[in-house]
Order: sequence, then structure tokens, then C-alpha cells
Amino acid sequence: MSIIEHIILFSLLFGVYAFWGKYNASKSGAAYWRAALVPILLYVLITGSRWGWGGDYFWYWAQFENPEFIRDQMAFKWLNQSLNYIGLNYVGTFMVYALIFIVCAFVFIHSFGAHSTYMYCFLLPATLIFTTTFIRQGVGTAFIFLALVFHQNKNWIYMGIAAIIAYYIHSATIITLFVLLGSYFVVKKPIHYAISIPLYLFFTFVYNPSYTAYLSGFLENLSLGGKLQAYIDTSEYWFGEDAMKSIYVPGKFALFFSSLFYVAVCYLGYQALKIRNDKRIVYIFNVVVAGNIICYAVNLFEILNRMNQSLQMFYFVPVGYIFYVYFKDCQQRENYRAFRLKLQFLVGIALIIAELVRDWGRFILLNKRADFFWYHIDDYIDVSEYFNYFN
Repeated sequence: MSIIEHIILFSLLFGVYAFWGKYNASKSGAAYWRAALVPILLYVLITGSRWGWGGDYFWYWAQFENPEFIRDQMAFKWLNQSLNYIGLNYVGTFMVYALIFIVCAFVFIHSFGAHSTYMYCFLLPATLIFTTTFIRQGVGTAFIFLALVFHQNKNWIYMGIAAIIAYYIHSATIITLFVLLGSYFVVKKPIHYAISIPLYLFFTFVYNPSYTAYLSGFLENLSLGGKLQAYIDTSEYWFGEDAMKSIYVPGKFALFFSSLFYVAVCYLGYQALKIRNDKRIVYIFNVVVAGNIICYAVNLFEILNRMNQSLQMFYFVPVGYIFYVYFKDCQQRENYRAFRLKLQFLVGIALIIAELVRDWGRFILLNKRADFFWYHIDDYIDVSEYFNYFN
């Protein structure tokens, strides 16, 4: 493995996404997709070439090589069977997973029109760890993006088809869609920062995460058509006190900066939507805020953390919108109120950037998992040990 290659490749990837939207978001049709080829192909080649990231990497390698062992999630099974049939190996398969996600993400972001200008900049930091760690869930989330686009355009049949595909890739993705649509139909206004920030501070600094373990008793009464039965049967393992994972406990320094980030998103997101209301963004902002509030209440529990991350990762939409509103609407200085609002946006944006630079600078420069498949071409990897997941 080479940390130098990792630094160069991911610096290039993040650099392209940081500036691409500013010059290309306003394009449409073929011109848009011609310009999008560069960031899309970079994402596919770089993230698809990673090796061994996340606890699920070898599990999904095993599923690709033995798709007959996949007993449900039929769309994912058919996808793997098709990739096997055309002769792709595991590297090509991970590239296809990446291609599906990033193309659908671009379709989703492009649907916001001019408001999408800065969303591309935050797509990677919001989604990269989720999609490369929870691989099948990431592929399923791609079709949730499509379902939301069809929902915005009132194409109900296509929305239903996209939702069904997402469900049969990873059934948990349908929970993400239900929460987002529930927010759209039930909560019409952005959550006020006077509510969200105190709740966030309570759950982050006062609430004892061990109380969340009581979910294990509640889950014993659920089935959800058997889709979560394996988790229910072992609810104490997934949700009980023994499931609390110290690896998810942030250090004091990281907690300080991440808290400033979440507070800034809650405050500036509300202000941005107050200045320039967009109902396509309001419901996503509310879901992200809710995810931020309960983040540290559930992040010690593997399954709850996964579910919450699938909601939190949509922050690239409201954060990108914050930047758009700042550059579009907060440049005037006619009076004290306008000047104060601009100053608030500047401070909040500085906090957002500081946290992303801290977190992702560490990922790029100090990643101990920096590894690529070309260092393992001659390695023999026995993935048969992962078959117990299928039996």
C-alpha cells in the first residue's frame, strides 16, 4: 500500500468536486452530462479501486462470487449475477456499484437546478464513508435518490419502480424513503434553530446513550415482514448494552468541532430557507436536523447508527444551499441587519469548513486503510469464511 497514492488520488477527487458545480451546475442536457463525465469517472475509478475498506468489503466480494447464496434482496442478486455473466471480477463490480451511486446522485442534485451549485462540493464528505462501508445500502440509496427526483416531478409510477428496486437491493433503504416523504408531507416549515440546537446539545452532552439500549425490548415485538427478524432475534447483540461500540465515541477535540458543525447547519439552514424558501429542500433539511439531534444518542449502536447515517448523509443538500444563499442573497450591506446576517453566515460557514477540513484532511493524509487493489493482484483471498452470513 502507498499513502502517497492515496493522498494524490483523493486530493484530486475532492478538489474536482469542490469546484465542479460552480462552473457546470447551470448546464443542462448533453452539455451537463459531458461535463459530468470527469467527476463521475474519477469517483468510479478511485473509490472502485480501494481495497478492504469497511467490515462489509469481503462479505460483498463473497456475495459477488457466489450470488446464488443471496436468498432475498433479489435486485442485488440479479445485479451480481449479471456482472458475473459479463466476466467482471470483484474490482469491476465495486466500480459498477460506485457508478450506480454517483450517476444517481448527480441526477438527484441536478434536479435542484441553480440551487445545486455548491451541493456537489459536499457530496463526497457527506456520503463517501457510508457508501464504501455499507456497500449494498449505498447502492440501494442510489435508487432512493431517483425516487425523490420522480417524487419532485410527480412521476408516481417511476417513483414506485425506483422504490421497489431500492427495497430489493437493501430493504432498510425504504425506511429512509418513508422518513423523507413523511417529513415532506407532515412538516411544512424548517425546524427552528431555537428547537433544534437545544435538543442537539441535550442529546450530545447530557443524554446517556445506554438508555437507547431499551430499544432491544421494543424490537422484540416487531417483525416487519421478517426482514429484520435476524436483528430482532439478536436484539441484545445489536441494541443492548453489549452492542455499544467505543470505536464510535469521538474524542473531545473531534466532538467540539463536529458539534460546532451541526449547530452551524441547524442555524444557517433555517436562516437560508427563511431568506429563500424551497420546499424541495425544507423536508431534507428537517430530516438532516433530526439525524443530527439523535446522532450521539444512537451512534454507539451499529444498526441504529447505520439507519441514522443514511439520513444524516443528505446534509450535502442543505449545506450546499446555505452556500448558495450566502453568495446569492447575503452580499448586500445596506443596513445593520443585513451586515449582521452576512457576518452570521460567514462565521457559520467558517465552522462548517473547519470541521470538514479537520475530518477529511485526516482521512486523506493519515488514513491507515489507504490501500488499492493493485497491491493485492497476486494475493489469494479466501472469502469462503463469509458464507456463514448466508446460512
